[in-house]
Amino acid sequence: MIRIEKVAGRDVLMESDIPFLKLFRKGKVREVYEIGEYLLIVATDRLSAFDVIMKTGIPDKGIYLTKQSSYWFKYIKNQGYKTHFVTDDIDEIVKITGEKRLLELEWLKGRGMLCKKAEVIPVEAVCRFRLYGSAVTALETGTWIWDPIEAEGELKAGAVIKNGPVFTPTEKSETDDKISFDQMVKIIGNEELASKIKKSTIDLFRMCNEHAKKNMGFEIADGKVEYGTINGELSIIDETFT
Repeated sequence: MIRIEKVAGRDVLMESDIPFLKLFRKGKVREVYEIGEYLLIVATDRLSAFDVIMKTGIPDKGIYLTKQSSYWFKYIKNQGYKTHFVTDDIDEIVKITGEKRLLELEWLKGRGMLCKKAEVIPVEAVCRFRLYGSAVTALETGTWIWDPIEAEGELKAGAVIKNGPVFTPTEKSETDDKISFDQMVKIIGNEELASKIKKSTIDLFRMCNEHAKKNMGFEIADGKVEYGTINGELSIIDETFT
């Protein structure tokens, strides 16, 4: 059942519900529905931090997440990257799927992305231009397991990685445990594919960071993308830079 709460007098979507579609997967923030040969990814307003879902959400968070992810999917697709993204326009979604009942769901507008189904590769491809979060913890505790790094000044939170972006993958799980490149190879079972993902991610982050600095006035400190295969082709899936 759909759950909408009030925060500061504004609606907050904590749980979505599309009764005429099959729920494919429920994540910390997003709910994914099966719609024929496609998936409909719906972003709620739930707030997640350190793998914990908070009791209170943020008004319209899901709308902004969808806008941000859709923007980057469109941009990287235009740069030649394969992705699972089809459209975030509700009218286009209805036209492609034929599911007119979606138009009756007022809360859905701006929150949904129609995507192709993919065979998911169970790693999260994380890249960092600066030191934050778990990367700082790994340095402080002597558990850094990725490529050596150099910083502009002291190796501390917020420091710029001179030889960045550095590739710091994690396992795709409830806790997103950090993994070395060798561990990533074992999980995927294919060293050539693992190397392709690493190179693709580093190149992607460099390109998108330059685009953000030149056209938007900010830099990408760190982030992650995920990969899958669609008809045998490596593709970027799930979300981008959110």
